[in-house]
Amino acid sequence: MRVNLLFGFLGSGKTTLARRLLKEGGGDRKLAVIVNEFGEVGIDGAILEGKDIDMVELTSGCLCCTLKGSLLNAVEELNAKKDIDVVVIEATGVAEPEEMIETFSEPTFRDHYEIGPMVSVIDIPKFTRLREMLGPFYEAQVINADVLVLNKIDLASAEELETARRAVVELNDTAELLYTEQCDLNVEEILAGKTSQKMVSYLAREDHAAAGDHHDHDHNHDHDHRHAPAQSFVLDSGGDTSRNALEAYFDGLPENVWRVKGFTHIDGTPALVQYTMGQLVVDETAPRKNHHMVFIGPDMDQSSIESGFGELFNREASDQAAQ
Repeated sequence: MRVNLLFGFLGSGKTTLARRLLKEGGGDRKLAVIVNEFGEVGIDGAILEGKDIDMVELTSGCLCCTLKGSLLNAVEELNAKKDIDVVVIEATGVAEPEEMIETFSEPTFRDHYEIGPMVSVIDIPKFTRLREMLGPFYEAQVINADVLVLNKIDLASAEELETARRAVVELNDTAELLYTEQCDLNVEEILAGKTSQKMVSYLAREDHAAAGDHHDHDHNHDHDHRHAPAQSFVLDSGGDTSRNALEAYFDGLPENVWRVKGFTHIDGTPALVQYTMGQLVVDETAPRKNHHMVFIGPDMDQSSIESGFGELFNREASDQAAQ
């Protein structure tokens, strides 16, 4: 079975890419997806649901640390179904690629699974700001990629695109660069039979170290997201609000709210709301029973953020619409 890993900071377009892979990458392949959410409520899984695929959703943690065992178990369970050819793993935006590479380099896995190219999605308009803000953590998502999807080029100026391209190449001059709008790409670039060269290089270093002095080979890879500290909380977004009221609320959020995503009703219409560092996107979606929004960011003042959020929604209007 083949495993494909998708990385990218919050709001970069990973879920959009996962949807495209699942929609267009089937053919003779049987695909499954593992979605990792950094929060108590899964939103990306809800975005992907309704497709004829096997899906495993892992919430409230990161695949590279607290959910590592759950990830390995999920892969094993999907492999036991025998008919699955490819598993697409969408890692949370705060996952560290090095830890994921280490996870899949373990002997029990390296002999049974083929690792496809490591793919990182880069939000081009926000690249410089994110690099300055997150430093080595963000750069690691570039350095450890076999394929870099330079996404949202339609929202970037020529200067922003060239600045980001030069910086990306300086960090990783071996990765294949794909320029996209809304992650619109040839899925075969990712799902075809290429093997991750980053994984091959890592295994070669591990084998070389293992052949030397075992006492000098340090496997202490513990980490605590010190380069990208983030917390999350969930708020009830059941009810109905107006587009103007919603935009005014998000315009007033502090800068340390990196990401908000979830479902609600806007002007009577079911909607998917996605906010990333000042950018709000609202899309019409199918009706659903539960409505929540997940907030992600460092050192957030939940009480301050929550104040006024509930006042956005007319609960009675929503209840009447449901009847």
